[in-house]
Amino acid sequence: MRRECSFRIILTLAICTSLLLATAVAAQAAYSVSFKSPRIEITSPNSNGQSFDGSLHIEGKSDLPEIWLCVRGPAGELATYPAEVSEGRFQVKLYLRFGKGTYTIWAGDNSTKFDGSIRFEVVSTRSDDTRFLTPSAFVDSENEQISSLADSIVKPSMTDMEKIRAIHSWVTENIEYDYKAYLAGINQVKKASTVLEEGQGICRDYAYLVAALARALDIPAKVVYGSVADRNNGWEPQLHAWNELQVDGRWVTVDATWDAGYIKNGKFVSSPSNKYFDPDNEEFAATHRDAKVTLH
Repeated sequence: MRRECSFRIILTLAICTSLLLATAVAAQAAYSVSFKSPRIEITSPNSNGQSFDGSLHIEGKSDLPEIWLCVRGPAGELATYPAEVSEGRFQVKLYLRFGKGTYTIWAGDNSTKFDGSIRFEVVSTRSDDTRFLTPSAFVDSENEQISSLADSIVKPSMTDMEKIRAIHSWVTENIEYDYKAYLAGINQVKKASTVLEEGQGICRDYAYLVAALARALDIPAKVVYGSVADRNNGWEPQLHAWNELQVDGRWVTVDATWDAGYIKNGKFVSSPSNKYFDPDNEEFAATHRDAKVTLH
């Protein structure tokens, strides 16, 4: 599956726009601290604070169905998080994944604009960088279904390499490529747990699920975006997603989407393989390039 497994570049551009806008807000609101806007109120915390375990529990009130949080790390790392509002209230646990230092938190009504009306800071004293090990907004490795599945497909006696091979095998054998969503250009970003529940997705969804299962087993996992070669050996103007998983001090490349099957006559055909599990670097570079590691 090549052309059919890439997803439309507009989604990534939208995400990048969100982060750039958030950066601009940081500059504009550099000295303001506030926990309330006309439609959103952060009730906890209610002042700048400190985190000793690398996490932050946020609670609040809103008349919106969903709010968004933007987190800037000590070195300017940026990540956005959705929070569902139920009966006028929301709560979300954020992981301060980028090491020791000062984190800035914004809240707003969408993922592409944070006006600085809500802004506060938290100092994390945890020194280790866990960006590829702890949950993110869509790689929700703390989800009960994710952690339960991860435990069920591995054995305690397995090495980490055997564990990630088991993850790859399960995902390629059980997740169906959603070719209709690809053709329709559906840009909805789904959590790994949603992909698991629905049993289907596009390449980004495969990558989120693989990463979530690996992190649930304490194996560092990256989500990587890049371009891929088409059938005519040209390079696609759209992006593709795959993973890198850390085992024994090295990053193992895994492309579960291309190993899951192929498209024939407009339909997905399941045909699990291991061709793109820890492939030869030179061979992989012939079809995948311009890789950029995300903060998912």
